[in-house]
Amino acid sequence: MNANRIAERGPEVTVVCPFYNESAIIEDSIRSLAENLARLDCEWELIVVNDGSTDGSDQIARHVALENPRVHVLGYATNRGRGAALLTGIRQARGTVVVTTEIDLSWGENIVHDLLAAMRAHPEADIVVASPNLPGGGYKNVPAKRVWLSRLGNKVIRACMSGAATMNTGMTRAYRRHAISSLPLHEPGKEFHLEVILKATALGLRIHEIPAVLEWKDYKHEGKRMTRKSSTRVNRLIVSHSLFSLLANPVRYVWALSFLTFLASVLFFILAVVFYISGQVSAFTAIVSLLLLIVAFSLFVVGVILKQGNMIQRELWALQSGLLMQPPESRGPNPGESDAQRAPPPLP
Repeated sequence: MNANRIAERGPEVTVVCPFYNESAIIEDSIRSLAENLARLDCEWELIVVNDGSTDGSDQIARHVALENPRVHVLGYATNRGRGAALLTGIRQARGTVVVTTEIDLSWGENIVHDLLAAMRAHPEADIVVASPNLPGGGYKNVPAKRVWLSRLGNKVIRACMSGAATMNTGMTRAYRRHAISSLPLHEPGKEFHLEVILKATALGLRIHEIPAVLEWKDYKHEGKRMTRKSSTRVNRLIVSHSLFSLLANPVRYVWALSFLTFLASVLFFILAVVFYISGQVSAFTAIVSLLLLIVAFSLFVVGVILKQGNMIQRELWALQSGLLMQPPESRGPNPGESDAQRAPPPLP
């Protein structure tokens, strides 16, 4: 196919991979991923984003990118977080489908192929999520503690936030470019993944999942075989994800707590009546019943206020989404826009 025609209409798929201090694997990873993408039956591009590495990863990546015109390197000097890196790459993507994944293909050699196939098989889907929590998915060479935390964490997130996906915390996904570009995204860290699911669900985007296996691979470094590990600070991530989930849709558990408190009030009232009929002291039990009823009603009112707040928030997101879909020249500058949302200069 003529290269000029490809440049004019753009590739079908863009793969975006952030990296931070990956000098030990970056060279082989980019080459392997590019070779893997070359097996696709469509035009593609690979964007790797340096999230402020300090170990020379950026220079290595740029040197490797010179070998392949489909590989592009973006980045910045200061570490900003995974969300900022992904947004930087997504804003520059030209493909109609944007896949975000680990640069070492730890979700499987065919994960990009599988995600693209799912997008083609489900044209109604705006987002396809790779999930180890579906039948056929799983974990390989990942410590049991991390697996347990991931599974439990995603169940908690689903209970607090949304049941749209069984894997809310993973980076490996495929997006329709127009869909991901329409979301008003701001989170610079790994909460970005939760923010995408939250806002996509709120704005009516359709999410589909496919089973996938996450594997922590071994690699060679200075002649030694080493197991690749996650750089995530688990305790910090648990706190940040928990806070995000709890604050994302608090009405879900506030109303549940209101209902449980109301049931307790009814039980104490029944107990007070039984005490009264049997001639026992019932005043204290009746007072407890009344206090619980007041608390239940107060929680219900708080839930109503929170529900109204959620509705207003969704309307604001919808307005922001509409603005994002307008041509850049008609939008004008947005003083609240983050650095990651401002698209960097066009790719060379």
